[in-house]
Order: sequence, then structure tokens, then C-alpha cells
Amino acid sequence: MRFKLILVHLLAAITLVHPQEIGPLDMAKKVAGRIIQEAPFELTETKQKSAVNLEVLVFNEAIKSGKSKSAFAFSKISVNDNVRLNFGISYSAPFRLWINGEKILESKRASKFHFKEIAYGLFVFMDSFVVDLVKGDNRIVVESELKGNPYIYIREITSSDESVKAKFIPVIREIQSTWAWIFIPAEKLTRISRDSYPQKSFLDSLYAGMIAKKGIIASPLVKNLKKLALKDASTFKKDSFADWNYPNGIMMMTLLNLSNYSGDFRFTQFVKKYCDFVYDNIPLFRKQYFADHDLRGSLHRIFRKSMLDDAGSPSFPFIQLAVEEKQKRHMPIVKEMIKYVSVEQMRLNDGTLCRPEPERFTVWADDLFMSVPLLLRAAKLSGSRKYYDDAVKQIINFNKYLFDDNKNLYKHGWFSRTQERSKVFWGRANGWIIWAESEALLYLPKSHPSYGLIEKIFSDHILGIVKLQDESGIWHQILDDSSSFGETSCTAMFITGLARGIVNGTLDASLSSSVFKAWKSILPNISPEGIVKDICCGTGIGYDDEFYKSRARLDNDPRGLGAVITAGIEVDRLKKYLAER
Repeated sequence: MRFKLILVHLLAAITLVHPQEIGPLDMAKKVAGRIIQEAPFELTETKQKSAVNLEVLVFNEAIKSGKSKSAFAFSKISVNDNVRLNFGISYSAPFRLWINGEKILESKRASKFHFKEIAYGLFVFMDSFVVDLVKGDNRIVVESELKGNPYIYIREITSSDESVKAKFIPVIREIQSTWAWIFIPAEKLTRISRDSYPQKSFLDSLYAGMIAKKGIIASPLVKNLKKLALKDASTFKKDSFADWNYPNGIMMMTLLNLSNYSGDFRFTQFVKKYCDFVYDNIPLFRKQYFADHDLRGSLHRIFRKSMLDDAGSPSFPFIQLAVEEKQKRHMPIVKEMIKYVSVEQMRLNDGTLCRPEPERFTVWADDLFMSVPLLLRAAKLSGSRKYYDDAVKQIINFNKYLFDDNKNLYKHGWFSRTQERSKVFWGRANGWIIWAESEALLYLPKSHPSYGLIEKIFSDHILGIVKLQDESGIWHQILDDSSSFGETSCTAMFITGLARGIVNGTLDASLSSSVFKAWKSILPNISPEGIVKDICCGTGIGYDDEFYKSRARLDNDPRGLGAVITAGIEVDRLKKYLAER
């Protein structure tokens, strides 16, 4: 008996040191299970905060009196040096604006308000003004008529990757509000000529007296708004897994694929819950975005809808459910996003999808995957070949603009102004391309006249990828720089492309060793609890190696979770394919 007991403990110890390797499909399920565990479909309250360095002047929320025909808003612009800056402004009522005693801008008639965030850090305003600011604090005063519901947006105009130099600060720090403004009804300023600037000496005494007089100085209250909840124990805290964004859309699509492949339909039920939750909360967050000016609130990307990050991949699970289960409930949002990608997204003259950042008409490798899977499913949903043709066009044109024939790799971006590519072969940029190409070879009818060309584009790219696989099996953040870190998401994407290519007959089965070696290399990056590490954070187009080398590596960033789940599925499928040969 004692011998048996010792043997049991010995076997247990051996198991702890050399645990039985989890199969690829079970590993995919483990990662997927962690996603479900960390995705609460709940709302919580939060205090409204200003966002994107945008100042919002909401006059009617501050001025409750029905007597005033206009009101003044006061703030300070603080800068570190004497500087000339350009500001954008949008408005919904006649207004006048002074800075440091000089009238800078005036509109004598009401206008239809227009403001649009066209890319990260890039905005379209109704008007703009240039002003010379002195080091320190500069007084800014705005007067607006109070007809209707007047509000004004003001922001320093910068490039997409440039920080603002101007900081708006409250004139009276005791006044607490979301934005840095206080408001005074016009009748309280009868001593000030309507054609002159409110003088500093007068305002200083005015503020001192008004602080003690409740209700004379007004400021919009800090609102309590709803937002998606995060669990305290969530590994990834930047965004909720229940939000509408491109990594979540990709991740949810892969969960549907996991259900379809494994027959474990708890993942499909989870995705349906996600889609219903998002769809049902659109009216609430639409109000907060437009009426409450909550430009970085939950689901804000649905309403911003100015790039493929907002419209393409976030809608993947919605359109896939519509294709697979003929669901009609979410069709309004599906149709809206298909229309955006097909008709409204910025394109080059030849129809190539592009962005206005970091400069106008830039082609991003990422956007091939943000668009092609949606277009392929739109073709299946509608029965229209035009979506297949558009997907093919994107693959061919992205190859033309981004593919380096010497290395058989893709650069991250192409700039229309210089007609040049960016400098670095970023791992995940190539991963997005490989994954998109593999989707086309799955969903594009083989009878399509460009199917063979897509196969060649894909095969040529695979040749470049395979050559740069590390001895450990992983691929690096910068593909041709082994001193950069081994990166999980791009490795998973290359696994998917290789495995799919072998199974569908595009690639030779001898490449299977590369697949299994790569899968083995990322297993140490997946914890027993299903947490995936060493995923590069979201990344713009960098101009040198150091930019990519210094990017943060995050745990359970959804930018890599969908890729890892898909890789697990495809490795399992490849094993079965080889076993049956």
C-alpha cells in the first residue's frame, strides 16, 4: 500500500513537471473560455470627461434663464512658449470670439452644425482661425446667441500623430465642469460694450464678486453617463470585450468559427449575446455621443464611422450570423456598414481603400483584413458578385502598393504624396495581409477569373514569410530583424495562412513542419488560465525600426486573441488533413 502511495505521488510530480500537451483545438477553447469569463454584458455609470482635446461649449445647459438672448463663455488657453496656432471651430448659432482683447472670428447667422472625426486625431470643422498666443495664459471669450440649442466645438488643429500645444484651463478653478468654461448671461454684462472685449481688470473684479453670488456664474454640470462595465479581474483593461471595435469584431467572428468547427455551440450563444447587447444599446449610446458630446464613450465608433476600424471588422460577427443563420434582427447595422465600406470609405482613384492618416491617401496593410472578410460575406449575403470583385481588387492593389519583390514581404504603408512605401516589415501588418488572402481563398468561388492570381499573390508572400521564421518557430515583431521581440499575433496569423494553404492545396504539405514548429513556439505564451501574452498593442505606421521595437506587449489584447483561436482551429484541421492522406 505504501509503495502504491509513493508511486501515485511520483506520477503526480512527473505530471506537474511535464504536463500532457493540450491539443490545438482545446487550447483555442481555453483562450475562448477566458474571453467569455472576462466579458460582462453590464453597464455602469461614469463621470463625463473631455476627450480628444476638444472643448465643447454647451450654452443652454449652463444658462437656464429665459431672459437672455445671448451668453458669454470664458476660458484660458495656456501655452509654454510664444506660438502661432491654428484652431478649428464648429458652431450652431451666431457667435463672436475674442482672444487677448482682439476679436478673432464672428458669424452673424445660424449654421447647420458640422463636425467630423475623420481619423485618429484628425477632424473636420466648419471654420478655422490662426492666432498668435503669448507664453502663459491667454484669455478667450466667446459670445453666442441662445436660439435653439447652441453649442460650439473648438480644438487646436494638428496632424494625426502630433500632440496639442494649447491647453484650455478654467478661469476660476473652483468651478468644476467637464470642460474648462464658465458662462455668464449677457444681461449681467451691461457695463461692457457689445463691440469691445471684456477688459481684464473688469473681469477680475467681476469674477471675484460672482463667486460669492450663487447662480450668476454658471457651468455645465459634470454628467453621469453610462458606459460598458469592466470586471475588476479583467486581464485586458483598455476596452471592454463587449464594445464595438475592430479587434472585438475579429475575435467574435473567430468564436463563431470555433463553434462551427468544434460543435461546441456555447461560443455561438456567447456571440449572439454580444451582438444583441451591442445592438440593443445603440440608442442609449447614440444619445450620449451626439446629445451629450461623449466622443469617446462606449460604442462611439459606430457613430464616428470614419474608417475601416469603425465599420469593417467590427461588423464581422453580425454579418456572419446573417449569412449562416439568416438572422434579420441586426440587418440595419449590417447594411449600414456594408454601404460604408463599399461606397463611403476613402479610396485612391483606382479604388484602393486608404486613410487620411498619417497623411491623406495612405494605404495601410491592416485595412486589407478590415475590409476583405466583410466584402466576401456581403457577396454571399446579397448574391452580388460586385463584392467579390471589390475584395479581389483590394488584394491585387494592396499587393501593387505594398509588396516588396526582393523580400516577398509587405511594408506597413504606402504614401500617395511621395509615392513611397514605409520603411519597416512589421509582423502583424504582414499577418493581416496573409489572413485576408487566406479568407479570399476560402470564400471566393474558384470559378472567379482572379482566383489563380490570388493564389499566386498568397504563395509568393508565404515564401517570404517562411524564410524569416526563427529557429524557435516564432516570427519577430520586425520580420527581418531577429533582435526584435517574438510576437504572438503575427505568428498565429502566419500559422493560419500556412495551414489553410496546405489544406486547400495551394501550398505544399512539406510546409506543415513550419506550422507545427510555429504553434509550439506560441504555446508558452498561453497561460494555463487561457491568457495570451506578448501581443503587440495597436500600432500606427512607424518611420523607423525603433518605433516598432518599443511598442508595448499586452496580455489578452483582442488584437491577438482571434488570431490565436483561429490558429488553433487551423492546426487541428491540418493534423486531421494529414492523417487522412
